[in-house]
Amino acid sequence: MRPWGGKGEGVSLVAYANRLPVSRGRHGWRASAGGLVSALRPALESRGGAWVGWDGGAGDVPRRVEGFDVELVPVALSRREVEDYYHGFANRTLWPLLHGLIEQPVFERRWWTAYRDVNERFAAVEVGSDGLRWVHDYHLMLVPSLLRRAGAGPIGFFLHVPFPPPEVYARLPWREQVLDGLLGADTVSFHTETYRDNFVRTCARLRDDVRIEGRTIALAHRRVLTAAHPISIDARTLAEDARSAATERSLRGLRAQFGGRRILLGVDRLDYTKGIIERLRAIELLLEGRPELRGRIAFVQIAVPSRGEIREYREVRRNVEELVGRINGRFTDPGGDVPVHYLYRGIPPERLLAYYRLADVCLVTPLADGMNLVAKEFVTAQAACGGSGALVLSEFTGAAVELGDALPCNPFDVVGL
Repeated sequence: MRPWGGKGEGVSLVAYANRLPVSRGRHGWRASAGGLVSALRPALESRGGAWVGWDGGAGDVPRRVEGFDVELVPVALSRREVEDYYHGFANRTLWPLLHGLIEQPVFERRWWTAYRDVNERFAAVEVGSDGLRWVHDYHLMLVPSLLRRAGAGPIGFFLHVPFPPPEVYARLPWREQVLDGLLGADTVSFHTETYRDNFVRTCARLRDDVRIEGRTIALAHRRVLTAAHPISIDARTLAEDARSAATERSLRGLRAQFGGRRILLGVDRLDYTKGIIERLRAIELLLEGRPELRGRIAFVQIAVPSRGEIREYREVRRNVEELVGRINGRFTDPGGDVPVHYLYRGIPPERLLAYYRLADVCLVTPLADGMNLVAKEFVTAQAACGGSGALVLSEFTGAAVELGDALPCNPFDVVGL
């Protein structure tokens, strides 16, 4: 994942993302875990970079955090702005739209106004006039054009979620404004060629003032490069951690807990795009049709809490938990262990790596996903210790383009899954 086509070594770098990459724990502030932080950290630290992001309402975020050599530039948002910009337009309008209408987007003009205002706030942050600007994801799709108007540059934009076909994107009432925002960048990047192609075709369909020249969108007075740069993980560090003493201890405990049963594993944010309900229905059908497997397999679903303030996410949690209860009620023998182990929480890194190593099968079955780093983490952890676990991977993930040895699946086909 690179901000644009050129190298840019030795030039300062400013990243813009919805949230700052730090969190406060019992022992003070520290760098957050997560794919975006892992991906951007090397580039930012090597260039004396800065990160512009929402402060999460903390109000006292330090400019620097020990062990994380990046300047933090906080943006304060009111409770109403968070509700309308983040929970509203970003996650109830753009998120379902960009994921291909798995849920119906909600179009509220008040949310759009807040989204526009917050993007203006991000773009107006003082971070100096020099250096490269690297804007990230669907929360900040207007920022590139706002930075350009302010004279900043060069500017890169990276979308971490899918970009839909033009006939889907065209439903957005503010489609021209969002496209204008993105075309303010010098380079607009995506995880896959499919997403990049969807964006180019959308520009060609909705804009009369552009020419498509291969991978370049020619505007009246300048050109915008489009690119596909799939995000990845720090495979070397993850492999080392998978072999660590802490992971080994956790793995011994899990093996003792599950005995000789075969383990199927799912690891996701609790989100309606992740296909958790379809996955659980497939497990139910398997236990129903293959009674000899009852008591011989266990399915572990780690569901990290996410966006609980949003109605659709509360509903998916309720549906998932009702389905888990139904499966366990149907297929648990008296005195026996349940077939589905549902963990509604985040877990420590060494525990997650132990689950990756324990699993005989990892089910990565989103209905739509920009990339999905769980798939890459699983195969890396397995390979680090000579494991032979299988990866079942949805064809609707960006990772499916790269991981050709995975077992492909259509998660909408529950029987086939």
